[in-house]
Amino acid sequence: MVQSRHSLLVALVITTAAVTVALSWAAWRLIHQQRDIDEQRAQEQLGAAAESMAARIRGKLAETGERLSQAAANPTAPLAVIDGGGILIVRPDGVVNAAGLPFVPSVPNTSAIDALFEEAEMFELAREDLSGAASRYQSLARHDDATVRAGALVRLARVAEKRGDTDAALRAYKKLEQSGDVRFQHLPAGFVSLYQQRAIAKARADAERERSLHATLTRGLDAGDWLLTRDVATWYREQLEMLELPPAWPLADAVDRVARMGQPLSPRGQRVLTDTPGSILVMWRANGPATAMTAVFLDRFLPSSVPNVAWHLADPSGRRLAGERAVPRGAATPRVVGDSEYAWVLHVGGPVPAGKATKGDRTVIAMTTAMLVFLWGAMYFMARAIRREAAVARLQSDFVAAVSHEFRTPLTTIRQMAEMLEDGRVTSGDRQQAYYGVLTAEASRLQRLVETLLNFGRMEAGAARYRLEVIDLAVVVDRIVQDIDPAESSRRRIVTRGPEGAVFVRADANALALAIRNLIDNALKYSPGHAQVRVEWAQSNGRASVRVIDHGTGIPVAEQQAIFKKFVRGHSAIDTNVAGTGVGLAMVRQILRAHGGEVEVESEVGRGSTFTLTLPLVDSPLSIPDSQSIVAAR
Repeated sequence: MVQSRHSLLVALVITTAAVTVALSWAAWRLIHQQRDIDEQRAQEQLGAAAESMAARIRGKLAETGERLSQAAANPTAPLAVIDGGGILIVRPDGVVNAAGLPFVPSVPNTSAIDALFEEAEMFELAREDLSGAASRYQSLARHDDATVRAGALVRLARVAEKRGDTDAALRAYKKLEQSGDVRFQHLPAGFVSLYQQRAIAKARADAERERSLHATLTRGLDAGDWLLTRDVATWYREQLEMLELPPAWPLADAVDRVARMGQPLSPRGQRVLTDTPGSILVMWRANGPATAMTAVFLDRFLPSSVPNVAWHLADPSGRRLAGERAVPRGAATPRVVGDSEYAWVLHVGGPVPAGKATKGDRTVIAMTTAMLVFLWGAMYFMARAIRREAAVARLQSDFVAAVSHEFRTPLTTIRQMAEMLEDGRVTSGDRQQAYYGVLTAEASRLQRLVETLLNFGRMEAGAARYRLEVIDLAVVVDRIVQDIDPAESSRRRIVTRGPEGAVFVRADANALALAIRNLIDNALKYSPGHAQVRVEWAQSNGRASVRVIDHGTGIPVAEQQAIFKKFVRGHSAIDTNVAGTGVGLAMVRQILRAHGGEVEVESEVGRGSTFTLTLPLVDSPLSIPDSQSIVAAR
């Protein structure tokens, strides 16, 4: 039977392990299949993302080209910058309109009107007739041509400064300021007016006015409010001590480089310059004699990319123009954007690094883990049940063997002596009397054994009925001791001790006596030689107690709770071949618990054991009814 249960345990473990391997393999395959599906889906998403980005870039280029064409069709209209860049309108004679650029490639030439000022300049410079020169400049300041008026006002202010009349000079410069973008010798009249006003304020030591005009000039130069060439803008910035270049300077430089390529620009086109702080797109469209050009940083110009998707834009030679420097593995097919003259290649790559667990993977792993935990948990409880069943079977087998031994010994003695008496082989009266005494003792032993088993069976079935009455522990203990160790014995082994007064408890006298007798019998059996056993009773804190103390072999700590279970016997009892059935202490605990008490043990191997029975204390025999019946709980 034990071998069968051991084989069953081995088969259970092997089956569970096989199911575990199968589940783990299935989960591994499911994860890999799911990853293949996810990878295919990711490739499809990458393709859609690449196509979407390419379409948006093409749309952005087309939109920008349309805006440039509209700007070229109306050169003098106010310009709006594109994506924070710069824009200008250039004609064959130079740039006529711009926005967002600190300088432009070229400006219109106004030297043709200088011949109108030859006579007045002769009075100013050759004859040093400042009054005559001023009179002629004032006359030209009323000319119909705005460019002539601007030139006359500048010269009139210069003459006033030579005459020391700074007030007149300021009036001329303020009137010149109203000319706005009208140019004077390649310079905007408005810029010349502000710059000269600042010089006069500085000469007059008007610090507040000078700071205000200086701030206006620096803001305007950085924002590209005036059409200035690179050299002119650089010179004036140095004069104003503007050491830091504005962010738009690389944009103006890119436009200047494209405009000076040495050949006329085509009606439409674009270039990307990468040897600048950030790739810069220069794009242009022509409409008649006017050409609109824009320069933007490519990273700001491109539409925002799809979240979690890596990308970069390259030219046909593979040179990176914008985006990440590297695209992850699993990139989508490159898309060509731009135009036929200058095509771009868009590379889009996957966002998820290879081998990274996805949410689906974690779900599969969690479910598989839960199944395996449930499987091994079930296996554990089944194995535990099998082992418990095996242990119970072993205990029952030991119990049957012990009971058989307990019955066989007295029966053998009774049979042998009965046969001798029957055959008349015992003729002496004294010997016959001794044999009768042995027969009586062995019969009593058999009776106690049978009653013990029957009582234990009734307790196990919950059918044991106790008749409770108030009894004195001293009377019960004395009766048991006299039965086991009579007073006329030559050497008494049981020593009793208790208080002078009575100790009353409510109990079934026979059942309590059975429990105490069982403990005393055990103490005697496990005490080596003829060591004495002490039986003490006392009362304390509303509880009565009976202690049985021996100096026997003792009980290991690991067995001190197990010995109160049915069919369990300590290893020392088995090793020393002490007779017993393994139900005595279990019956003691059931009797005490049925009476509202408990049994406890304190023991040390080699030094003996102390079993203590505790019961509720009764103050007086009159405090409760004479008797009461209860049924033992299982």
